[in-house]
Amino acid sequence: MIRFIPLALTVLVLTHCGVPQAPSCSSVPKESRVPSAALIAEARADWDILANPARKAQWPAAQASYNAAVAKLFDQFRCPQRPWDEAAAALGTRIEPQGKDDAHLKDIQDLFPSSLVDTDPVGPRQTTAGIGVPLVGWHTQSSEGRTRAPFVPPTGQPFNVTAVLRFDRGSQPTWHFTAPLQKDTTEIAGRSVKLQADWSASHAFYWHMSDLDDFDALKVIVPARFNEETGLYFGQPYDPDRIPIVFIHGINSSPAAFKHVINALAGQEWFRKKYQVWFFNYPTGNPWILSAARFRSHMNAAAKFAREHGDHGNLNQTVIVAHSMGGLITRTAMSEPGTCFYDCYFKKPLNQLNLSPEGRKMIENGLLYKPVTFPNRVVFMAVPHQGSPLAERVIFTWLSRLVRLPKTLTVEMVDITLRNAGDILLPDPGHLPTAIDNLAPNDPSVLALQKTRLIPKLHLHSIIGDRGRGDTPNSSDGIVPYWSSHLDHVESEKIVPSGHSVPDNAEAADEVIRILRLHAKIH
Repeated sequence: MIRFIPLALTVLVLTHCGVPQAPSCSSVPKESRVPSAALIAEARADWDILANPARKAQWPAAQASYNAAVAKLFDQFRCPQRPWDEAAAALGTRIEPQGKDDAHLKDIQDLFPSSLVDTDPVGPRQTTAGIGVPLVGWHTQSSEGRTRAPFVPPTGQPFNVTAVLRFDRGSQPTWHFTAPLQKDTTEIAGRSVKLQADWSASHAFYWHMSDLDDFDALKVIVPARFNEETGLYFGQPYDPDRIPIVFIHGINSSPAAFKHVINALAGQEWFRKKYQVWFFNYPTGNPWILSAARFRSHMNAAAKFAREHGDHGNLNQTVIVAHSMGGLITRTAMSEPGTCFYDCYFKKPLNQLNLSPEGRKMIENGLLYKPVTFPNRVVFMAVPHQGSPLAERVIFTWLSRLVRLPKTLTVEMVDITLRNAGDILLPDPGHLPTAIDNLAPNDPSVLALQKTRLIPKLHLHSIIGDRGRGDTPNSSDGIVPYWSSHLDHVESEKIVPSGHSVPDNAEAADEVIRILRLHAKIH
Protein backbone atom coordinates (compact mmCIF):
# COMPACT_ATOMS: atom_id res chain seq x y z
CA MET A 1 0.00 0.00 0.00
CA ILE A 2 2.09 2.93 1.28
CA ARG A 3 5.76 2.33 0.53
CA PHE A 4 7.01 5.39 -1.31
CA ILE A 5 8.68 7.60 1.31
CA PRO A 6 12.18 7.10 -0.19
CA LEU A 7 10.80 7.69 -3.68
CA ALA A 8 8.85 10.83 -2.90
CA LEU A 9 11.95 13.01 -2.78
CA THR A 10 13.16 11.91 -6.21
CA VAL A 11 9.93 11.17 -8.03
CA LEU A 12 10.05 14.29 -10.16
CA VAL A 13 13.47 13.49 -11.61
CA LEU A 14 12.85 9.89 -12.62
CA THR A 15 13.64 9.13 -16.25
CA HIS A 16 13.12 6.14 -18.47
CA CYS A 17 16.37 4.25 -19.11
CA GLY A 18 16.07 3.02 -22.67
CA VAL A 19 13.42 1.06 -24.50
CA PRO A 20 13.36 -2.74 -24.00
CA GLN A 21 13.67 -4.83 -27.13
CA ALA A 22 13.01 -8.42 -28.16
CA PRO A 23 16.22 -10.46 -28.68
CA SER A 24 17.53 -9.67 -32.15
CA CYS A 25 19.35 -12.10 -34.40
CA SER A 26 21.38 -10.79 -37.32
CA SER A 27 23.50 -13.96 -37.56
CA VAL A 28 23.30 -17.56 -36.39
CA PRO A 29 24.77 -18.11 -32.90
CA LYS A 30 28.20 -19.77 -33.05
CA GLU A 31 27.07 -22.96 -31.27
CA SER A 32 24.35 -23.49 -33.89
CA ARG A 33 26.58 -23.10 -36.96
CA VAL A 34 26.25 -26.72 -38.00
CA PRO A 35 25.22 -27.65 -41.57
CA SER A 36 21.42 -27.72 -41.59
CA ALA A 37 21.41 -30.96 -43.57
CA ALA A 38 23.37 -32.69 -40.79
CA LEU A 39 21.00 -31.36 -38.12
CA ILE A 40 17.94 -32.45 -40.10
CA ALA A 41 19.43 -35.91 -40.57
CA GLU A 42 20.10 -36.15 -36.83
CA ALA A 43 16.57 -35.00 -35.96
CA ARG A 44 15.06 -37.42 -38.49
CA ALA A 45 17.00 -40.36 -37.03
CA ASP A 46 15.81 -39.44 -33.54
CA TRP A 47 12.22 -39.08 -34.79
CA ASP A 48 12.37 -42.56 -36.27
CA ILE A 49 13.42 -43.95 -32.88
CA LEU A 50 10.58 -42.07 -31.15
CA ALA A 51 8.13 -43.50 -33.69
CA ASN A 52 9.23 -47.08 -33.05
CA PRO A 53 7.67 -48.81 -29.97
CA ALA A 54 10.30 -51.54 -30.21
CA ARG A 55 12.96 -48.95 -29.35
CA LYS A 56 11.16 -47.54 -26.29
CA ALA A 57 14.27 -47.88 -24.12
CA GLN A 58 16.00 -45.38 -26.42
CA TRP A 59 13.19 -42.79 -26.32
CA PRO A 60 14.62 -40.55 -23.55
CA ALA A 61 18.04 -40.22 -25.23
CA ALA A 62 16.47 -39.80 -28.66
CA GLN A 63 14.15 -37.05 -27.40
CA ALA A 64 17.04 -35.13 -25.83
CA SER A 65 19.11 -35.48 -29.02
CA TYR A 66 16.14 -34.44 -31.18
CA ASN A 67 15.46 -31.35 -29.05
CA ALA A 68 19.09 -30.26 -29.23
CA ALA A 69 19.21 -30.63 -33.02
CA VAL A 70 15.91 -28.82 -33.56
CA ALA A 71 17.00 -25.98 -31.23
CA LYS A 72 20.05 -25.38 -33.45
CA LEU A 73 17.89 -25.58 -36.57
CA PHE A 74 15.52 -23.04 -35.10
CA ASP A 75 18.45 -20.67 -34.54
CA GLN A 76 19.11 -20.95 -38.26
CA PHE A 77 15.39 -20.51 -38.95
CA ARG A 78 15.20 -17.19 -37.06
CA CYS A 79 18.64 -15.78 -37.96
CA PRO A 80 18.75 -13.58 -39.91
CA GLN A 81 15.21 -12.31 -39.53
CA ARG A 82 13.10 -12.67 -42.68
CA PRO A 83 9.58 -13.83 -43.64
CA TRP A 84 8.74 -17.11 -41.92
CA ASP A 85 8.06 -19.09 -45.12
CA GLU A 86 11.29 -17.83 -46.64
CA ALA A 87 13.22 -18.85 -43.53
CA ALA A 88 11.75 -22.35 -43.64
CA ALA A 89 12.47 -22.78 -47.35
CA ALA A 90 16.11 -21.75 -46.86
CA LEU A 91 16.55 -24.83 -44.65
CA GLY A 92 14.76 -27.18 -47.04
CA THR A 93 11.75 -27.27 -44.73
CA ARG A 94 8.22 -25.91 -44.76
CA ILE A 95 5.68 -24.63 -42.23
CA GLU A 96 2.55 -26.62 -41.50
CA PRO A 97 -0.69 -24.64 -41.89
CA GLN A 98 -1.91 -23.53 -38.48
CA GLY A 99 -4.92 -25.14 -36.84
CA LYS A 100 -7.09 -23.71 -34.07
CA ASP A 101 -4.79 -25.01 -31.31
CA ASP A 102 -1.58 -23.81 -32.94
CA ALA A 103 0.46 -20.62 -32.65
CA HIS A 104 -0.49 -18.31 -35.50
CA LEU A 105 2.68 -16.82 -36.93
CA LYS A 106 0.73 -14.03 -38.62
CA ASP A 107 0.05 -12.66 -35.11
CA ILE A 108 3.68 -12.94 -34.03
CA GLN A 109 6.35 -10.39 -34.94
CA ASP A 110 9.22 -11.84 -32.90
CA LEU A 111 9.89 -15.48 -32.09
CA PHE A 112 12.89 -16.59 -30.06
CA PRO A 113 14.03 -19.38 -27.70
CA SER A 114 12.70 -19.09 -24.16
CA SER A 115 16.22 -19.85 -22.92
CA LEU A 116 17.20 -16.30 -23.92
CA VAL A 117 14.81 -14.83 -21.33
CA ASP A 118 15.99 -14.19 -17.78
CA THR A 119 13.15 -15.45 -15.58
CA ASP A 120 14.76 -14.55 -12.22
CA PRO A 121 12.64 -11.36 -11.89
CA VAL A 122 9.44 -13.48 -11.72
CA GLY A 123 10.80 -16.46 -9.78
CA PRO A 124 11.93 -20.03 -10.50
CA ARG A 125 11.59 -21.11 -14.11
CA GLN A 126 8.45 -23.24 -14.51
CA THR A 127 8.79 -25.85 -17.26
CA THR A 128 7.28 -29.04 -18.62
CA ALA A 129 9.62 -31.69 -20.00
CA GLY A 130 8.80 -33.12 -23.40
CA ILE A 131 9.52 -32.86 -27.09
CA GLY A 132 10.19 -29.68 -29.03
CA VAL A 133 11.83 -26.31 -28.45
CA PRO A 134 10.12 -23.82 -26.08
CA LEU A 135 9.80 -20.36 -27.64
CA VAL A 136 8.41 -16.95 -26.78
CA GLY A 137 6.30 -15.19 -29.36
CA TRP A 138 5.79 -11.44 -29.15
CA HIS A 139 3.27 -9.17 -30.82
CA THR A 140 3.99 -5.51 -30.22
CA GLN A 141 1.16 -3.07 -29.57
CA SER A 142 3.19 0.12 -29.56
CA SER A 143 3.05 1.04 -33.27
CA GLU A 144 1.79 4.57 -33.64
CA GLY A 145 -1.53 4.91 -35.41
CA ARG A 146 -2.52 1.32 -34.69
CA THR A 147 -5.70 0.75 -32.69
CA ARG A 148 -5.17 -1.82 -29.96
CA ALA A 149 -7.68 -4.65 -29.83
CA PRO A 150 -9.93 -4.65 -26.74
CA PHE A 151 -8.24 -5.80 -23.52
CA VAL A 152 -4.85 -6.43 -25.15
CA PRO A 153 -2.08 -5.25 -22.78
CA PRO A 154 -0.15 -2.08 -23.63
CA THR A 155 3.27 -2.54 -25.24
CA GLY A 156 2.50 -6.03 -26.52
CA GLN A 157 1.27 -9.54 -25.92
CA PRO A 158 3.48 -12.59 -25.32
CA PHE A 159 2.70 -16.11 -26.48
CA ASN A 160 3.87 -19.53 -25.34
CA VAL A 161 5.05 -21.48 -28.38
CA THR A 162 6.72 -24.87 -28.87
CA ALA A 163 8.45 -25.69 -32.16
CA VAL A 164 8.39 -29.27 -33.42
CA LEU A 165 10.05 -30.37 -36.67
CA ARG A 166 7.91 -33.22 -38.01
CA PHE A 167 8.98 -36.00 -40.36
CA ASP A 168 5.56 -37.54 -40.95
CA ARG A 169 4.08 -34.90 -43.26
CA GLY A 170 5.54 -36.11 -46.55
CA SER A 171 9.12 -36.03 -47.76
CA GLN A 172 9.85 -32.48 -46.62
CA PRO A 173 10.54 -31.79 -42.91
CA THR A 174 7.70 -29.66 -41.57
CA TRP A 175 7.76 -27.05 -38.81
CA HIS A 176 4.78 -27.26 -36.48
CA PHE A 177 4.46 -24.25 -34.17
CA THR A 178 2.15 -25.29 -31.38
CA ALA A 179 0.43 -23.30 -28.61
CA PRO A 180 0.95 -25.50 -25.53
CA LEU A 181 -1.59 -23.50 -23.52
CA GLN A 182 -4.22 -24.78 -25.94
CA LYS A 183 -2.88 -28.28 -26.49
CA ASP A 184 0.12 -29.55 -24.55
CA THR A 185 0.70 -32.80 -26.47
CA THR A 186 1.55 -33.87 -30.00
CA GLU A 187 1.42 -37.23 -31.75
CA ILE A 188 4.27 -39.38 -32.98
CA ALA A 189 3.18 -42.55 -34.78
CA GLY A 190 -0.18 -42.43 -33.02
CA ARG A 191 1.41 -41.96 -29.60
CA SER A 192 0.59 -38.89 -27.49
CA VAL A 193 3.78 -37.12 -26.40
CA LYS A 194 4.05 -34.15 -24.01
CA LEU A 195 5.35 -30.94 -25.53
CA GLN A 196 8.31 -29.29 -23.88
CA ALA A 197 7.22 -25.88 -22.60
CA ASP A 198 8.55 -22.93 -20.62
CA TRP A 199 5.73 -21.24 -18.69
CA SER A 200 7.85 -18.51 -17.09
CA ALA A 201 9.66 -17.03 -20.09
CA SER A 202 6.69 -15.35 -21.78
CA HIS A 203 5.51 -13.96 -18.44
CA ALA A 204 8.97 -12.63 -17.58
CA PHE A 205 9.44 -11.20 -21.06
CA TYR A 206 6.17 -9.28 -20.82
CA TRP A 207 7.39 -7.50 -17.69
CA HIS A 208 10.73 -6.87 -19.39
CA MET A 209 8.94 -5.11 -22.24
CA SER A 210 6.01 -3.55 -20.39
CA ASP A 211 5.98 -0.02 -19.01
CA LEU A 212 3.05 -0.65 -16.64
CA ASP A 213 5.47 -1.15 -13.76
CA ASP A 214 7.51 1.97 -14.54
CA PHE A 215 7.16 5.12 -12.45
CA ASP A 216 4.96 3.64 -9.71
CA ALA A 217 5.64 6.64 -7.47
CA LEU A 218 4.94 9.08 -10.28
CA LYS A 219 1.56 7.42 -10.77
CA VAL A 220 0.73 8.49 -7.22
CA ILE A 221 1.94 12.08 -7.53
CA VAL A 222 0.69 12.90 -11.05
CA PRO A 223 -1.96 10.26 -11.82
CA ALA A 224 -3.36 12.27 -14.74
CA ARG A 225 -0.28 11.41 -16.82
CA PHE A 226 -1.19 7.72 -16.66
CA ASN A 227 -4.96 7.75 -17.16
CA GLU A 228 -4.65 6.32 -20.67
CA GLU A 229 -3.12 3.15 -19.22
CA THR A 230 -6.08 2.60 -16.91
CA GLY A 231 -7.70 -0.61 -18.02
CA LEU A 232 -8.46 -4.28 -17.62
CA TYR A 233 -6.09 -6.42 -19.65
CA PHE A 234 -6.11 -10.08 -20.68
CA GLY A 235 -2.82 -11.86 -20.11
CA GLN A 236 -3.64 -14.20 -23.01
CA PRO A 237 -6.25 -14.08 -25.77
CA TYR A 238 -9.72 -14.53 -24.28
CA ASP A 239 -10.72 -18.18 -23.83
CA PRO A 240 -14.37 -19.03 -23.05
CA ASP A 241 -13.28 -22.39 -21.60
CA ARG A 242 -11.26 -20.85 -18.78
CA ILE A 243 -12.25 -19.04 -15.57
CA PRO A 244 -11.01 -15.44 -15.39
CA ILE A 245 -8.83 -14.57 -12.40
CA VAL A 246 -8.48 -10.80 -12.02
CA PHE A 247 -5.50 -9.30 -10.19
CA ILE A 248 -5.76 -5.74 -8.85
CA HIS A 249 -2.82 -3.97 -7.20
CA GLY A 250 -2.52 -1.35 -4.48
CA ILE A 251 -1.09 2.17 -4.16
CA ASN A 252 2.40 2.93 -5.51
CA SER A 253 2.28 -0.37 -7.34
CA SER A 254 1.29 -2.05 -10.60
CA PRO A 255 0.09 -5.45 -11.83
CA ALA A 256 3.75 -6.53 -11.57
CA ALA A 257 3.10 -6.87 -7.83
CA PHE A 258 1.61 -10.26 -8.69
CA LYS A 259 4.30 -11.52 -11.06
CA HIS A 260 5.71 -13.99 -8.50
CA VAL A 261 2.37 -15.54 -7.60
CA ILE A 262 1.35 -15.69 -11.28
CA ASN A 263 4.61 -17.45 -12.08
CA ALA A 264 3.96 -19.97 -9.29
CA LEU A 265 0.47 -20.58 -10.66
CA ALA A 266 1.73 -20.93 -14.23
CA GLY A 267 3.74 -23.97 -13.15
CA GLN A 268 0.51 -25.80 -12.20
CA GLU A 269 -1.04 -27.79 -15.06
CA TRP A 270 -4.53 -27.61 -13.52
CA PHE A 271 -4.25 -23.81 -13.34
CA ARG A 272 -3.26 -23.50 -16.99
CA LYS A 273 -6.21 -25.64 -18.03
CA LYS A 274 -8.79 -24.01 -15.75
CA TYR A 275 -7.90 -20.32 -15.51
CA GLN A 276 -6.97 -17.28 -17.57
CA VAL A 277 -5.21 -14.23 -16.10
CA TRP A 278 -6.68 -10.73 -16.29
CA PHE A 279 -5.24 -7.70 -14.52
CA PHE A 280 -6.45 -4.19 -13.76
CA ASN A 281 -4.03 -1.28 -13.97
CA TYR A 282 -4.73 2.25 -12.71
CA PRO A 283 -2.87 5.37 -11.52
CA THR A 284 -2.91 5.08 -7.77
CA GLY A 285 -2.96 8.72 -6.67
CA ASN A 286 -6.61 9.18 -7.60
CA PRO A 287 -9.24 8.72 -4.86
CA TRP A 288 -9.88 4.98 -4.66
CA ILE A 289 -13.62 5.54 -4.97
CA LEU A 290 -12.92 7.02 -8.44
CA SER A 291 -10.70 4.06 -9.31
CA ALA A 292 -13.51 1.74 -8.17
CA ALA A 293 -15.86 3.43 -10.65
CA ARG A 294 -13.38 2.83 -13.46
CA PHE A 295 -12.83 -0.74 -12.31
CA ARG A 296 -16.60 -1.37 -12.49
CA SER A 297 -16.75 0.13 -15.96
CA HIS A 298 -13.90 -2.01 -17.28
CA MET A 299 -15.22 -5.16 -15.60
CA ASN A 300 -18.66 -4.65 -17.10
CA ALA A 301 -17.11 -4.06 -20.53
CA ALA A 302 -15.09 -7.29 -20.17
CA ALA A 303 -18.23 -9.17 -19.18
CA LYS A 304 -20.02 -7.87 -22.27
CA PHE A 305 -17.06 -8.90 -24.44
CA ALA A 306 -16.99 -12.37 -22.87
CA ARG A 307 -20.70 -12.93 -23.37
CA GLU A 308 -20.46 -11.85 -26.99
CA HIS A 309 -17.62 -14.32 -27.55
CA GLY A 310 -19.09 -17.11 -25.40
CA ASP A 311 -18.29 -17.72 -21.76
CA HIS A 312 -19.47 -21.33 -21.25
CA GLY A 313 -20.54 -20.46 -17.71
CA ASN A 314 -17.02 -19.49 -16.65
CA LEU A 315 -17.59 -15.74 -16.44
CA ASN A 316 -19.85 -16.17 -13.40
CA GLN A 317 -17.03 -18.12 -11.72
CA THR A 318 -14.61 -15.17 -11.93
CA VAL A 319 -12.11 -14.84 -9.06
CA ILE A 320 -10.57 -11.53 -7.96
CA VAL A 321 -7.24 -11.39 -6.10
CA ALA A 322 -6.78 -7.92 -4.63
CA HIS A 323 -3.84 -6.44 -2.75
CA SER A 324 -3.96 -3.47 -0.38
CA MET A 325 -5.91 -0.52 -1.84
CA GLY A 326 -6.93 -2.81 -4.67
CA GLY A 327 -9.05 -4.61 -2.06
CA LEU A 328 -10.88 -1.38 -1.20
CA ILE A 329 -11.56 -0.85 -4.92
CA THR A 330 -12.80 -4.43 -5.27
CA ARG A 331 -14.96 -4.30 -2.16
CA THR A 332 -16.48 -0.97 -3.23
CA ALA A 333 -17.16 -2.22 -6.76
CA MET A 334 -18.94 -5.31 -5.45
CA SER A 335 -20.99 -3.69 -2.67
CA GLU A 336 -24.50 -2.31 -2.74
CA PRO A 337 -23.80 1.35 -1.93
CA GLY A 338 -27.30 2.57 -1.19
CA THR A 339 -26.67 6.17 -0.18
CA CYS A 340 -23.78 5.33 2.16
CA PHE A 341 -21.08 7.03 0.09
CA TYR A 342 -23.37 9.84 -1.02
CA ASP A 343 -24.45 10.71 2.51
CA CYS A 344 -20.88 11.08 3.71
CA TYR A 345 -20.24 13.88 1.20
CA PHE A 346 -23.60 15.66 0.75
CA LYS A 347 -26.21 17.07 3.13
CA LYS A 348 -29.09 17.22 0.64
CA PRO A 349 -30.65 14.58 -1.69
CA LEU A 350 -29.26 14.46 -5.20
CA ASN A 351 -32.36 16.05 -6.75
CA GLN A 352 -31.93 19.11 -4.55
CA LEU A 353 -28.35 19.85 -5.57
CA ASN A 354 -27.39 22.43 -8.19
CA LEU A 355 -25.47 20.30 -10.68
CA SER A 356 -24.29 20.39 -14.27
CA PRO A 357 -25.08 17.25 -16.32
CA GLU A 358 -21.41 16.25 -16.00
CA GLY A 359 -21.45 16.76 -12.24
CA ARG A 360 -24.58 14.69 -11.82
CA LYS A 361 -23.07 11.88 -13.91
CA MET A 362 -19.88 11.95 -11.82
CA ILE A 363 -21.83 11.61 -8.57
CA GLU A 364 -24.08 8.86 -9.88
CA ASN A 365 -21.17 6.86 -11.32
CA GLY A 366 -18.99 7.31 -8.28
CA LEU A 367 -21.41 7.19 -5.34
CA LEU A 368 -24.83 5.88 -6.44
CA TYR A 369 -23.81 3.04 -8.72
CA LYS A 370 -24.85 -0.53 -9.43
CA PRO A 371 -22.25 -3.06 -8.25
CA VAL A 372 -20.43 -5.61 -10.39
CA THR A 373 -22.20 -8.91 -9.82
CA PHE A 374 -20.59 -11.63 -11.93
CA PRO A 375 -17.46 -12.49 -9.86
CA ASN A 376 -17.92 -15.42 -7.52
CA ARG A 377 -14.92 -15.27 -5.19
CA VAL A 378 -12.52 -12.64 -3.81
CA VAL A 379 -9.14 -13.10 -2.14
CA PHE A 380 -8.14 -10.05 -0.07
CA MET A 381 -4.40 -9.65 0.53
CA ALA A 382 -3.28 -7.13 3.19
CA VAL A 383 -6.32 -4.93 2.58
CA PRO A 384 -6.89 -1.89 4.85
CA HIS A 385 -10.65 -2.35 5.14
CA GLN A 386 -10.71 0.21 7.95
CA GLY A 387 -7.81 2.31 6.71
CA SER A 388 -4.20 2.64 7.80
CA PRO A 389 -3.04 4.87 10.67
CA LEU A 390 0.08 5.69 8.65
CA ALA A 391 -2.04 7.78 6.27
CA GLU A 392 -2.62 10.25 9.12
CA ARG A 393 1.06 10.93 9.74
CA VAL A 394 2.50 14.31 8.84
CA ILE A 395 4.74 12.94 6.06
CA PHE A 396 1.77 11.42 4.26
CA THR A 397 -0.34 14.54 4.73
CA TRP A 398 2.51 16.43 3.08
CA LEU A 399 2.72 13.89 0.25
CA SER A 400 -1.00 14.17 -0.34
CA ARG A 401 -0.56 17.90 -0.96
CA LEU A 402 1.92 17.04 -3.75
CA VAL A 403 -0.57 14.87 -5.63
CA ARG A 404 -1.92 16.50 -8.78
CA LEU A 405 -5.33 15.02 -9.54
CA PRO A 406 -6.58 14.90 -13.17
CA LYS A 407 -7.76 18.31 -14.38
CA THR A 408 -11.13 16.96 -15.53
CA LEU A 409 -11.73 15.62 -12.03
CA THR A 410 -10.64 18.73 -10.17
CA VAL A 411 -12.57 21.11 -12.43
CA GLU A 412 -15.78 19.12 -11.99
CA MET A 413 -15.33 18.71 -8.25
CA VAL A 414 -14.63 22.44 -7.82
CA ASP A 415 -17.73 23.24 -9.88
CA ILE A 416 -19.86 20.95 -7.70
CA THR A 417 -18.40 22.56 -4.56
CA LEU A 418 -18.99 26.13 -5.74
CA ARG A 419 -22.54 25.40 -6.88
CA ASN A 420 -23.42 23.73 -3.58
CA ALA A 421 -21.43 25.62 -0.95
CA GLY A 422 -22.72 24.70 2.47
CA ASP A 423 -24.25 21.41 1.30
CA ILE A 424 -20.99 19.47 0.91
CA LEU A 425 -19.28 17.59 3.71
CA LEU A 426 -15.52 17.70 3.14
CA PRO A 427 -12.94 17.54 5.97
CA ASP A 428 -10.95 20.27 4.21
CA PRO A 429 -12.94 22.18 1.54
CA GLY A 430 -9.71 23.71 0.26
CA HIS A 431 -8.11 20.35 -0.46
CA LEU A 432 -9.67 17.71 -2.70
CA PRO A 433 -9.01 14.24 -1.22
CA THR A 434 -6.44 11.96 -2.84
CA ALA A 435 -5.86 8.23 -2.48
CA ILE A 436 -3.53 8.96 0.44
CA ASP A 437 -6.24 10.90 2.28
CA ASN A 438 -8.77 8.16 1.49
CA LEU A 439 -6.67 5.60 3.39
CA ALA A 440 -6.98 7.31 6.77
CA PRO A 441 -9.17 5.40 9.26
CA ASN A 442 -11.42 8.44 9.76
CA ASP A 443 -11.79 9.22 6.04
CA PRO A 444 -15.46 9.53 5.02
CA SER A 445 -15.08 6.94 2.24
CA VAL A 446 -13.52 4.38 4.61
CA LEU A 447 -16.28 4.98 7.17
CA ALA A 448 -18.99 4.75 4.51
CA LEU A 449 -17.56 1.48 3.16
CA GLN A 450 -18.22 -0.16 6.54
CA LYS A 451 -21.94 0.53 6.08
CA THR A 452 -22.26 -1.03 2.63
CA ARG A 453 -23.24 -4.65 1.92
CA LEU A 454 -21.30 -6.96 -0.38
CA ILE A 455 -23.36 -8.67 -3.05
CA PRO A 456 -24.86 -11.97 -1.87
CA LYS A 457 -23.34 -15.43 -2.41
CA LEU A 458 -19.81 -14.06 -2.70
CA HIS A 459 -17.01 -16.29 -1.36
CA LEU A 460 -14.42 -14.30 0.60
CA HIS A 461 -10.90 -15.09 1.82
CA SER A 462 -8.23 -13.03 3.60
CA ILE A 463 -4.45 -13.38 3.54
CA ILE A 464 -2.78 -11.15 6.14
CA GLY A 465 0.88 -10.54 7.01
CA ASP A 466 2.22 -10.41 10.58
CA ARG A 467 5.94 -9.88 9.75
CA GLY A 468 6.63 -13.34 11.18
CA ARG A 469 6.02 -12.25 14.76
CA GLY A 470 3.08 -14.55 15.49
CA ASP A 471 1.33 -11.85 17.52
CA THR A 472 -2.11 -11.84 15.87
CA PRO A 473 -4.59 -10.28 16.72
CA ASN A 474 -2.21 -7.55 17.87
CA SER A 475 -0.18 -7.86 14.68
CA SER A 476 0.53 -5.61 11.73
CA ASP A 477 2.19 -6.07 8.36
CA GLY A 478 4.05 -2.81 9.01
CA ILE A 479 1.50 -0.78 7.06
CA VAL A 480 -1.91 -2.22 7.88
CA PRO A 481 -2.73 -3.45 11.41
CA TYR A 482 -4.62 -6.71 11.82
CA TRP A 483 -7.72 -4.93 13.12
CA SER A 484 -8.02 -3.25 9.72
CA SER A 485 -7.12 -6.17 7.44
CA HIS A 486 -9.34 -8.62 9.35
CA LEU A 487 -12.80 -9.09 7.90
CA ASP A 488 -15.60 -10.97 9.63
CA HIS A 489 -17.49 -13.77 7.91
CA VAL A 490 -14.75 -14.80 5.44
CA GLU A 491 -14.48 -18.48 4.54
CA SER A 492 -10.79 -18.53 5.44
CA GLU A 493 -8.18 -16.25 6.97
CA LYS A 494 -4.50 -17.09 6.53
CA ILE A 495 -1.78 -15.33 8.53
CA VAL A 496 1.58 -15.40 6.74
CA PRO A 497 5.06 -14.30 7.91
CA SER A 498 5.18 -11.29 5.62
CA GLY A 499 5.31 -7.53 5.59
CA HIS A 500 2.86 -5.59 3.44
CA SER A 501 4.13 -7.14 0.19
CA VAL A 502 2.03 -10.24 0.78
CA PRO A 503 1.85 -11.22 -2.94
CA ASP A 504 5.60 -11.93 -2.81
CA ASN A 505 5.27 -14.36 0.10
CA ALA A 506 5.56 -18.09 -0.70
CA GLU A 507 2.98 -19.10 1.93
CA ALA A 508 0.55 -16.55 0.49
CA ALA A 509 1.08 -18.05 -2.97
CA ASP A 510 0.38 -21.51 -1.56
CA GLU A 511 -2.84 -20.21 -0.03
CA VAL A 512 -3.93 -18.70 -3.35
CA ILE A 513 -3.20 -22.05 -4.98
CA ARG A 514 -5.30 -23.83 -2.34
CA ILE A 515 -8.23 -21.45 -2.85
CA LEU A 516 -8.11 -21.72 -6.64
CA ARG A 517 -8.00 -25.52 -6.50
CA LEU A 518 -11.00 -25.43 -4.19
CA HIS A 519 -12.79 -23.05 -6.56
CA ALA A 520 -12.13 -25.26 -9.58
CA LYS A 521 -13.13 -28.38 -7.59
CA ILE A 522 -9.70 -29.97 -8.00
CA HIS A 523 -8.85 -32.42 -5.22
